[in-house]
Amino acid sequence: MFTTIEGEWDEVMAVVKQAVDVVAASSPRVGLVLKADIRPGFSGELTAKVERVERALEQ
Repeated sequence: MFTTIEGEWDEVMAVVKQAVDVVAASSPRVGLVLKADIRPGFSGELTAKVERVERALEQ
């Protein structure tokens, strides 16, 4: 039920708006829950998380 995206603020919010607009085009109601994990100095954390899990599974 949840989707995780990562990127610059304006870029991410544009994706959120587009997703809401697409759902709204075929539904009378759209629910949106937004959680932000803002960590200055960190990027690529989605890929890094997958790499950490893969390393742990190799052990």
